Amino acid sequence: MGPEVAVALAVVGWFVSPHITKLMEVARSCASSKYKLPRGMRKKLLKLAEDLGDIKDFLDDPAIMGGSVNDRTWVNRLWSLKDAIHDAEEILDLFESHILEAEAAKNLKKRSGGGGGSASSSGRKSAYSWWIFTTNTSGPSLNQLKEVLKNLGELRERMRELCENPTTRSAVLSPLCRAPLGPEPVREKKLFFGYAVEYEQLVSMLGDGNCKDKKVISLIGHGGMGKTELARQAYRHVRGKFDRPIWVPAYGKNAQFDLLAEIWKSAVGEKSVQEMNISSLQDKLRAQLASQRCLLVLDDVWRDEKDINESERRNALRCFTDFVGVGSRIVMTTRSRICSTKLGAQETIFLNGIKPEEMMLLLNDTANISADGTIGIQGVLKLKGSPSAAIEIGEKLKARRAGCGPEGRGGILENIECHIAGVVASHLASYDHLPPHLQRCFALCSIFPDGWRFEPEKLSKMWMALGFVEEKGMEDVARGYFQELVDRSLFELEQSKGGGDKHNRYVIHEHIHRMIRDASSKNCISISRASTADRTSIPPRVRHLSVTSGCLDQLSEYSIGLGNLRTLIVLKDDGDDDGIAAIDKDILQQFKGVRVLDLTETAITGLPASIGKLKHLRYLGLPSTVSSDLGDQVTKLVFLQTLSVGQEDKGKKRECITNISGIGRLVKLRESIEFQVMRGSEKEGHGLWELAGMKSLGKTLSIKGLEAVASKEEAKQARLDNKCSVKVLKLQWGAPDARHGEPVARSSAAADPAPAVAVLQGLQPHRYLHELRIARYPGETSPTWLSGLEKLTRLYLKNCRKLKALPALGQLPCLELLEIKELCVVARIDGGFCGGGAFPKLKKIVLDDMKELVAWNDNDMPKVAFPLLRDVSIADCPLLSSLSGLGRCTGPIHLRVKGCPHITPDTLPAAFRNGVSTCKFH
Repeated sequence: MGPEVAVALAVVGWFVSPHITKLMEVARSCASSKYKLPRGMRKKLLKLAEDLGDIKDFLDDPAIMGGSVNDRTWVNRLWSLKDAIHDAEEILDLFESHILEAEAAKNLKKRSGGGGGSASSSGRKSAYSWWIFTTNTSGPSLNQLKEVLKNLGELRERMRELCENPTTRSAVLSPLCRAPLGPEPVREKKLFFGYAVEYEQLVSMLGDGNCKDKKVISLIGHGGMGKTELARQAYRHVRGKFDRPIWVPAYGKNAQFDLLAEIWKSAVGEKSVQEMNISSLQDKLRAQLASQRCLLVLDDVWRDEKDINESERRNALRCFTDFVGVGSRIVMTTRSRICSTKLGAQETIFLNGIKPEEMMLLLNDTANISADGTIGIQGVLKLKGSPSAAIEIGEKLKARRAGCGPEGRGGILENIECHIAGVVASHLASYDHLPPHLQRCFALCSIFPDGWRFEPEKLSKMWMALGFVEEKGMEDVARGYFQELVDRSLFELEQSKGGGDKHNRYVIHEHIHRMIRDASSKNCISISRASTADRTSIPPRVRHLSVTSGCLDQLSEYSIGLGNLRTLIVLKDDGDDDGIAAIDKDILQQFKGVRVLDLTETAITGLPASIGKLKHLRYLGLPSTVSSDLGDQVTKLVFLQTLSVGQEDKGKKRECITNISGIGRLVKLRESIEFQVMRGSEKEGHGLWELAGMKSLGKTLSIKGLEAVASKEEAKQARLDNKCSVKVLKLQWGAPDARHGEPVARSSAAADPAPAVAVLQGLQPHRYLHELRIARYPGETSPTWLSGLEKLTRLYLKNCRKLKALPALGQLPCLELLEIKELCVVARIDGGFCGGGAFPKLKKIVLDDMKELVAWNDNDMPKVAFPLLRDVSIADCPLLSSLSGLGRCTGPIHLRVKGCPHITPDTLPAAFRNGVSTCKFH
């Protein structure tokens, strides 16, 4: 399979995605907008949704898109159709952005007192939205929409005609195939270089006669890493120790019958299985192999995306292992970890390449030349440990060993990476086997340099910004896509020196990276000083571009292609440690269609002045050198989903987001944010109402300065109940005194507990919240909604100094951790704390610095409570004298006590005295 076919596969994968469905939804949503649109525009939007639906139905037909695409005319039409759909997406983006701007203007007018519910007010709003769509030169026009509809219609009809041509259909549906490999080694054992440790390990696993288990062993490695040859060598070495050695070319044999038939053919030597069904085939295999010690090698196993085939393949192996004798072995060679897992491998051997000195020996032997230093170590390192690459270069050297010029041996050695096309092409099979949604995600990686260390979260958010990920549960889906690529061995983990998951980076093998550059060359390119010599433009079909900072200014010379880009990543030049310090605003605004803009590797200190003109921007990556005050331009990016600062500099990022005035305009933002409520003249742009429309906020929402909120009605404007993606909510009043940690009263709300109670009641979140933290709350009672948080697993109450009693939490079904600190007036914990429940999942409770707490007693508590509680920590409760409530716990408790002088071993419940539970005094 050549690069042209891979490029075709890339465009096919683009269509088999949620992209078109999402555009249909946006078109219908814009058409049904409550804002007034120019005459005829609503009808055209509905027509666009209908045409997109027709195209989707047409391309969803397996007979149309089910095979590989080898017909050049067909592929070109697909690319043209893709361009037309991109144009449709551009205009729909503009519609949606102006509707969002109209909504923001309406809300601002309403808060300033200029809006209301009267007919005249409604008329003014309609007039405003009419102005948005008719006078704003950056907005969509009816003529643009008509042109998009015309292009889509023409292309659709041309493709229908093409598909109705029998000659074209047969070309389109020609299948890809791979030649099966037999069990005989290519090289004699004495000439088999490398993998000595892995070879001995495999032979040991196969030849252990004392092991009676039936074991499955997997050999995992990239294409060209020597999996099949290693399996062949071991197969030849140990076959005499088995009653029946069986070698099966497993590629494409996913159905249960097909795999069993291949096992039958290899084991028995009979080729015909035409008159057999699964049952009769199983019976014949059982009769032949029953109780025999068998060695089965499944060479070239691939992941099948159809779950039913995966299940059938597992059934076939289960059937085989059921009737073979003890000590039998199954060896599979595969490129993917996921295949090893799915087929139940108990042992795994990873082949990551042979050593440089072994590569040298293999090269010299293949080329039939002496080890005279002609092949230098630097050349060997370019082969990345691939035995197949070494053999490919060796064969070329052997064929040209009489030459000495650029076309002879010297030319090959100087440009080794250009002479391993066979190995690179073998990786195209890995790309071909990816499902379409993973193909388009993986293709984006081609614009990063060789050896790039990928951050999973950052890359996932770029995919989200580009529309590669389904809308529902987007973050989880994107993380799943990345893990699927890891499972297929396309990403390799590189652990940084810092250690820990947060430092994890992943790399792509150089040969695979070169393959995806070839496969995505129509759509993705990189520009550097080395690649600009002959370039005069960016091809109009390129959508994703990386450019080194030294070439950024040159892009203004490329009059074609900049406006079509969806991704722009600015990288450092080789040898440049600091990065570019400023970006010309005139260059940046030429990228009018960009969705992903990553400036992380620059050294800019402020946002470019023209950033607000990038209306489609969804991902913005900034360096850690940028000022924390991003200015007003950022709030014009109404589609912005992700704001990344530095190498995930969380402190700087939090500061940047907190300082954004009018952040409520960023209704698509999917970040965790810290929101500082302000009061008086400072409140404009920092009132709770800014949060109202931000329904997509990320994992953590922290709201500080709640003493500035005057009423329940104002609190409810935050609409915390509609932020279902928020899993962690932090609510904080006051500001700590630098000396004593006391809350500083900045308004009457901080001193008077009554408004605070109403405010907290108005901050009711959605009921699926996982974690809640409340700090410095000055109210005397808990909110009624607290007992309804059915998914809450962690609750922290800190410095709520006027709260008179603990909330009733016993009925919370998922609560695992409860941490209570500095509740200064709570005197007793009793049955009211349980609220009729028994804390079914609570595992740990912390009580700290509760100066008035006298007792945790068992009054009115359930007879059996806290069934899973194991860890209790109590500190600095000087009046506490009774812990009888712990006597209702059913399991052993590990209690730690500090600063509680009245708690002694004699005052503890019986479980502590008889040794069931333990207590440690500090």
